[in-house]
Amino acid sequence: MAKDRLRERAMPSPTEIRIKVEAAERMVARAEKRLATETEAHQERLRRYELRVREDRAAGRRGANGRPPVPMERKTVLVRQRTRLVKMRAWLERARTPRPVPSPESRGCLSDPDSRLIPGKRGGYLQGYNIQIVCARRQFLLAIEAHDNPSDRTALVPMVKKTQHNHRAARLPGDIQLWLADSGYASAASFETLADLPLLVSVTSDADQAGFPAKRQQAPAGQQDMAARLATPTGRAQYRRRSALVEPGFAQIFQRFGRHLNYRGRNAVDAEIKLLGTVHNLNKLIKHTPKNRS
Repeated sequence: MAKDRLRERAMPSPTEIRIKVEAAERMVARAEKRLATETEAHQERLRRYELRVREDRAAGRRGANGRPPVPMERKTVLVRQRTRLVKMRAWLERARTPRPVPSPESRGCLSDPDSRLIPGKRGGYLQGYNIQIVCARRQFLLAIEAHDNPSDRTALVPMVKKTQHNHRAARLPGDIQLWLADSGYASAASFETLADLPLLVSVTSDADQAGFPAKRQQAPAGQQDMAARLATPTGRAQYRRRSALVEPGFAQIFQRFGRHLNYRGRNAVDAEIKLLGTVHNLNKLIKHTPKNRS
């Protein structure tokens, strides 16, 4: 069971495959362009040399053009670029057809093979689950899920889809007006998939996005459109609402239920966290006091 889980996790998700394929395609395109440029330049040098030699012979002069250029097949820069292109194409092929080969250092938990090794809140690691939540105002949960990856980057699209499903199932009126997420969810592939939604995701760092000094102030490649959207006064004002919506939601859940689950296995954990989320929402509804308008 644990070995099966390791092989499953060695296979990247569809989103991860797409990201790797797109990166490999860009590398192949750059290698092909560089090889074409270097090939054309060297062909031009060979052509000019041959032209000078013919002109000397026609004029009855001895060749005084120096050492002839290196043939195409032995030109060092061309050999290097051809080798690089072969490697990039092999990388692209591996990205398109990944094979689930776990690292020799990979280890599975025998008591709960579905769990993952997760970075601890205060350093170190723990065996557990990456729990994701989507909060509305007053920390009312719209979705709570266990994400099968320690990283949040590939969780954005599944959580948005799950929230939309719950929204329709609850027959709530209208559409969600704004989606907010921190920089851990930033991904060019996710932005493209969710391009039709009013989405704001920090692409530098939360500190920089909130207007405070930060180390990372430049958006990665492929995320410039989101950076421009966040750079507007409206985008900055809207994004500042994110931490007050979701961070207290985690704090309230952990304060009420703790950080430890009682069951093991993905299905049991999924049922438990949804039960905890339901209790959390019921508590919100019971204690909610409508504001009286004066």
